[in-house]
Amino acid sequence: MYSLMSPKKSFLMRKNVVILISLVILSVVTILYVNQHNVSIQEPYVIRFESTGNNISCHYIEVGDALPSAEDASFSPRSNSIFFHETSCRGGLNSRQACAVESAARAHPRRQVYVMFSAPVSEVVYERSCIAKLRRFPNVHFARVHITDYAQKTPLESMVASGPFKDSKWRVEHTSDVLRYLTLYKWGGVYLDTDMLVVKSLTPLGHNWAAKEDDGLVNAAAIAISMDFLGRKVASEVINEIKTNYRPDIWIHNGPGAITRVLHKLCKTHNLAEWSTSTCQGLEIYGPEYFYPIHYSKKDQYFKAGELQGAENAYTHHLWNKLTHDMEIEKDSPYEKMAKQYCPTIYEMYGDEFGS
Repeated sequence: MYSLMSPKKSFLMRKNVVILISLVILSVVTILYVNQHNVSIQEPYVIRFESTGNNISCHYIEVGDALPSAEDASFSPRSNSIFFHETSCRGGLNSRQACAVESAARAHPRRQVYVMFSAPVSEVVYERSCIAKLRRFPNVHFARVHITDYAQKTPLESMVASGPFKDSKWRVEHTSDVLRYLTLYKWGGVYLDTDMLVVKSLTPLGHNWAAKEDDGLVNAAAIAISMDFLGRKVASEVINEIKTNYRPDIWIHNGPGAITRVLHKLCKTHNLAEWSTSTCQGLEIYGPEYFYPIHYSKKDQYFKAGELQGAENAYTHHLWNKLTHDMEIEKDSPYEKMAKQYCPTIYEMYGDEFGS
């Protein structure tokens, strides 16, 4: 005699079969992807991120994060550390950004390099993307910034809590402007933009410095502020300048503009050509040839095949990402050759896809 199966048991069996089939399909798709793209299951692989534009809502998300928090008591960088901030909502690094991080780590094996994310970074991205490659460098670290908490017990606490970025035309960039100065105020060290390729150690340059982009502006894509008396004075002045004069409607006002305005007050002369340690109370102001050897008006030189002229004294190269992010990197271009030399791990990982 045969017993009829109850409707409930029949439903559960069908559900289990569907789940099993789904798992099999997922496994097959993964195997096919790995085989097609020649990816080792143990090795990181290229993950592409969609542009998230001006969206910064992710800055206030508390879940789905594989990174340790920069607000945790255990987070305590050394005062000579190097910091990068990634303030988009992509939740990962592209090849150009990863190249910048690797170049900084290779140039400074005795210094710690921190990549600070404003967005959550998922476990998959943390374990399988280019971040996994960078984590193999013993001096590279990653942390998540929750900006409201990060600003607590600083002069910017109430300003940041008020949500000043929501009215900005450049929310991602203005968040980065504020965070770079806040990080140097909290910890001291060196801040670099994620489109800064490092080609020499910055250590010989000293503990407190900034660099001119041209004769009219000090850029903030590379800046060092220490924990000594001078560094604390500069950090406090810049933070108070941000607090008092933050503008959501002007592109450079809160980044390069802020440090330039502070230096106009700090230095004995308003002539940028005369700014130096002797005129700026001990703060070194380097010329464009050290950090911005190729002006943004000549940015194509990095991406076209050929040789760079006049960049022999450079410590970094600013790649002007806002203007060049969609430019093709030609074979034998200066950028390609520098990537092979200064970020070989990331360049090898991406191959022909590097920079695209």
